[in-house]
Amino acid sequence: MTAGKSEMPYRQYLCVVCGYIYDEAAGDPDGGLAPGTRFEDIPDDWVCPDCGVSKADFVPLEEAVKERPANAPQSPRLAENAAQTVIIGSGMAGWAAAEALRRADPERAIVVITSDNGAFYPKPRLSTAAGEGLTPDDLILNDGTAQAARLGVTLMAHTRALCIDRERRRVLTPRGGVPYAQLILALGATQRPLPLPPGSSGQPMSVNALNDYRQLRSTIDDRTASVLIIGGGLIGCEFANDLTVAGHEVTLVERSDRLLASLIPHGASEALRSHLAFADVRIHTGRTIQNLVGNPEQGFSARLDDGGHWQGDIVISALGLAPSTGLADAAGLRTSRGIVVDSKLCTSDPLIRALGDCVEYQGAVRPYVRALRRQAEIIAASLTGGDAAYDGTPDTINIKTTLYPLAVREPIEAGEWHQLDSDRWIHYAGDRCDGFALGGPALADSKRAEQWLGGKA
Repeated sequence: MTAGKSEMPYRQYLCVVCGYIYDEAAGDPDGGLAPGTRFEDIPDDWVCPDCGVSKADFVPLEEAVKERPANAPQSPRLAENAAQTVIIGSGMAGWAAAEALRRADPERAIVVITSDNGAFYPKPRLSTAAGEGLTPDDLILNDGTAQAARLGVTLMAHTRALCIDRERRRVLTPRGGVPYAQLILALGATQRPLPLPPGSSGQPMSVNALNDYRQLRSTIDDRTASVLIIGGGLIGCEFANDLTVAGHEVTLVERSDRLLASLIPHGASEALRSHLAFADVRIHTGRTIQNLVGNPEQGFSARLDDGGHWQGDIVISALGLAPSTGLADAAGLRTSRGIVVDSKLCTSDPLIRALGDCVEYQGAVRPYVRALRRQAEIIAASLTGGDAAYDGTPDTINIKTTLYPLAVREPIEAGEWHQLDSDRWIHYAGDRCDGFALGGPALADSKRAEQWLGGKA
């Protein structure tokens, strides 16, 4: 008996132009394709979400991986240069690596492969732009083509890295294989998905890149929107602050009993909560979402585990970041919480390095700008004969909640927080001070606290 279409396993299809993968199980809700839409049932006027070509430019993924499609575009930029350094990813980490390497070696051939257009922008500004009156385009410091020209690198935009052939030292893409002498992974991280209970039909959005942010702003701009943010960590608190300052009505739900519980002391959490609440952010700590229904066009409705109810325009999931390790896993590299690296930022393959939000060093993941910049400099030095090493020392984290801004130096060891005054806290591990938190007006002492801690640590 022939299985019906509903009983057939879902398949994936590859765009041979940009590498976008259409997964029948996930569909393309933003493009009007519900989860479970079979490829043959896709309307002819549907276009690739990444590059805009039609479904005629898609092939089954398993065939594409085995053999490059005959109609894949040819590119003179895929030089067979076995000595080149290839960077996968054009976020802040990828461009930081390209810039540091170019400074260290003006003549080196460098290729940047990215699934988007390669625009260079400061990702942390995504959670401050609305309150500052900036549009998404205002955040772009350089488009991908201009940034590549400035650094003298080859940019392969709208190109997905399908896999890494470590034996042949090639990155396989829909446009062909790209050889490398050294490979740098700047794969970033993804927002952790919100587990929705049975009966939920709404899908929250997450904001992890400029395109996500464009979608958010197109939904809420030019009106006073009612926004539900799920997650009271760094990203959730910054967006709650920013969207409130921009004039929107914000509700924040956090399953822990306080905001930023894993990062700042209890007193700082209470101070932040007080300032956000004074600005009319509705905060529910110790609560979870029991049901979510709706969509961005018609609005959403959510029920909390205490019976509370919210109804509004948009839902943002901000449950924290998970390092992107899929490409490394498939290549057989060592991963744990992230891609495991040593003090030279080498992975378990000495020809492959990694940096940024995707890496783990000595059991720690530090998805912060200062860390990735130091990592980029160390990679550049190690690839050009230097002996610099990464020690994983925590950096001061600036939390951009303008209603009550905070600067935090994460403790290295378990210990206790001690409050000095209403806006200052220090952390002791035994008799050794190894962390601090400063809020509001005390932020002016951040540099001095760093210097003092450097002498005490």
